[in-house]
Amino acid sequence: MHKNTKLLPQMRRELYRRWIDGDTIAELARHYRVSRPTVYRTVKKAKLEVFVNLPSVNHRYRRVQYGIKHLSNTEKILAKKLAKRAHRLKRYEKDAPGEMVHFDTKKLPVMYGESIIQPREWLHVGIDDFSRFLVADILPDKTSYSSAIFLAETIAVMPFLIECAYSDNGSEYRGRKDHPFVAGLRRHGIDQKFTKPHHPYTNGKAERVIKTIMAQCFGKRGRSFPSRDHRRRFLYAFVNWYNTTRPHESLGHIPPLQRLEAYLDRVRNVSKSELTR
Repeated sequence: MHKNTKLLPQMRRELYRRWIDGDTIAELARHYRVSRPTVYRTVKKAKLEVFVNLPSVNHRYRRVQYGIKHLSNTEKILAKKLAKRAHRLKRYEKDAPGEMVHFDTKKLPVMYGESIIQPREWLHVGIDDFSRFLVADILPDKTSYSSAIFLAETIAVMPFLIECAYSDNGSEYRGRKDHPFVAGLRRHGIDQKFTKPHHPYTNGKAERVIKTIMAQCFGKRGRSFPSRDHRRRFLYAFVNWYNTTRPHESLGHIPPLQRLEAYLDRVRNVSKSELTR
């Protein structure tokens, strides 16, 4: 019996009896919630005393070879999906603070009471791969000059030296030697690496922290701030809480600052053990 059949054998007998008693095709179609052609076919078969549901006559779908081939194709599709998911969820982590800092930007929404034609501000973030220590600020745009200003701020705020800057291939980060962001990296001896084109998830730590800021700091539906300056100061307070208090699951439920302190203690212990040898 087909899984989508709408008329069982008993219903077919009842439909045929009602048709003999004078019910019209339209009435029977409304009563059994089927189309009129279905009623016609049912009555035609009933005249031949055929009330059972006939099996499918398409023998191709009933062969073992078709089932095995269909199962093989399904397994290949699932294997590709699982491989993509495993690649997307594959985590890596640097061994020391400053070894790699992820940079990214995000356009902020218009605040309540602002005109939709007013220029939008941009969120700039820099997050350390090892400790998740965060630096974030709001700038008027995401040009190369704004990115260079944020780079200088990140270098000044992070309590360790930055060895490599990692970002997407946006024009605010990539350019020739005279590019403000690139020039700032060269002045401080910082290497630069980029994500693979069309693979934004490789910069997942920066994207994830932006998502956290948008949800927990600004609110999913937009938090009401008296002014843009107040929004910026609220962001600074959130970043301080993020670095000093907020537990991170990827860090073993400790904040970034505690991760840095544990790293320093470990380095000191190693140094002492080498001196005592």
